[in-house]
Amino acid sequence: MLFKPRVCISSVQYRTITKNFNLHHFLASANKVKNRIDVLNRERESLMQENLELEPWKNVTVSLMDIQSMARAHAVVGRLSKEKIQEVFDLETVEGEVLGWHGKKAMVLLAFHSEGRADMMNFLQHKGLEEMPVWTTDVSPQDQYRHNLKRILEIDRESKQLKTNAAELVKAFDSLQILLAYYDNLERKNALFDYWMSTRNAFVITGWVRADHVEQLASIFAQYRTIQYEKIAPGPNDSPPVSLQNHKALAPFELITRLYGAPAYGSFDPSPAVSLFFVLSFSLCLTDAGYGLILCIMALIGLGKLRAGRDILWILFWVGFFTLFVGLLTGGIFGDLFRSDNPYVRLPALNSLRDEMLWFDTLKEPMVFFRLVLLLGVIQVASGLAIGLAENVRDGRTTDGLLDKGTWLVLLGSLLLALFSSEMCVTLSLVTSGKPPLDSTVTRPALILAAVMAVIVVCFSARDEKNLFFRFFVGFLKLSVLSGIFSYLGDILSYIRLMALGMVTAGIGMAINTIAFMMVDIPVVGVLLTVVVLTGGHLFNLAINLLGGFVHTLRLQYVEFFTKFFVGGGKAFKPLSYGHRYVSIIA
Repeated sequence: MLFKPRVCISSVQYRTITKNFNLHHFLASANKVKNRIDVLNRERESLMQENLELEPWKNVTVSLMDIQSMARAHAVVGRLSKEKIQEVFDLETVEGEVLGWHGKKAMVLLAFHSEGRADMMNFLQHKGLEEMPVWTTDVSPQDQYRHNLKRILEIDRESKQLKTNAAELVKAFDSLQILLAYYDNLERKNALFDYWMSTRNAFVITGWVRADHVEQLASIFAQYRTIQYEKIAPGPNDSPPVSLQNHKALAPFELITRLYGAPAYGSFDPSPAVSLFFVLSFSLCLTDAGYGLILCIMALIGLGKLRAGRDILWILFWVGFFTLFVGLLTGGIFGDLFRSDNPYVRLPALNSLRDEMLWFDTLKEPMVFFRLVLLLGVIQVASGLAIGLAENVRDGRTTDGLLDKGTWLVLLGSLLLALFSSEMCVTLSLVTSGKPPLDSTVTRPALILAAVMAVIVVCFSARDEKNLFFRFFVGFLKLSVLSGIFSYLGDILSYIRLMALGMVTAGIGMAINTIAFMMVDIPVVGVLLTVVVLTGGHLFNLAINLLGGFVHTLRLQYVEFFTKFFVGGGKAFKPLSYGHRYVSIIA
């Protein structure tokens, strides 16, 4: 869709083509061309096969139809090497004639007495005779061979003309797609009759409409005296479809939500939250301002030229925009092309900008990167729990929200307080200084609070279980392994993949630059080779890490984030409209 978007036509063009295009005449012409091409192809294949069999005989100018064994004589045709011809022809019992040459062997006709036929054939085979079937027609092999070649040329000329005719028919491809869209829309419209109650003079239909479109629908109905309508409140057993509605800047990220599934009606739409976390995580995978600039330019060009796939292009633009700044903060501009020490390319303004904005180098200071991605993981996981808690409170399930989400927010927060007030955070290199950022007096209260929350989880996370022992057993499992401590620890550590991908992008970029500038001193073509390696290498690095970054960033949203609050099972709202499977119909 991105590189070969659907044809866009106006509604006027749509109606004109569907009304005036002569489909039956087109199909008759297309079938005529296709059938004739098939006939010619079969004939050509047959002639080529016949000429392949005639190839050894193509220089024989007489018909071989009369060559046959008689009562007292036997005739044989075959190939014989030049060295053995005279030796065979010198035999008094053999009469022979050279019919032509095929490569280094002669096509010979041999005749001898029928008596002793077996011995003579053994002798001739010993001399290397390759017996061949005789081309028995009343036309000489040479004439037949040439006639076939002439016919093949005629077939090729006719086939070329037919392909020209077919090319003319192909010009109607867009019209065919429009017709296909027309019949597809007709089928979709007719399918609605399954939901209509109708009599001979009237029909009744019920359906859903977005709340902000009700007035527009009412104004349309007001133009017709024969239409009566009324708004009906959804019943308790109704399941309204879901229509995601976000700010124009955030709407493209609804695509990420739709890829996962429609949220349940009335539940939280994760698209706004995903928009920030997705582009931030993705930019940390790329960590190169040059790549971010390329993505922005590509996206803007696509948005200017294409009507399809615009959601993807907008996501690409925002990813590139964030990557541009993340790359400047981490010193990545096409790898280390503009590095501070002995840069490959000296552009004072760009070298100065890089030095001024540099926060840390991903390859020289990996622990800073490590802490950054873990912080992002903590924030996103906590945000998921907070959203889940807010959802439960909004739905009137405050107790469930506090016991299932609130306890874990407090428990995880308490453990973090205990961690950063003890020497363990220094041992794990989670801080830059040699001492914990929080006072050690925080450790004990934090651990006590964490223990209280742990008891609440054990006692109440399986509160629906009637058996007391089984309730505590399941509660303990939920504290430890079933979406418990180890699960949350794994979720947060999973964000280290962002650091790995970011460092890989920087490392490959650095390797590409090193290889490219090793070629500069090659005489004549050195500069050209350097440019080729830089261009091809960085485009490859961008493409491969773009794919990896998309997959892993998407995984973080779906596995580590959505599972904390997302309620699925919704049915996407699909209003009655023109289909866009084959063409896009615009006003």
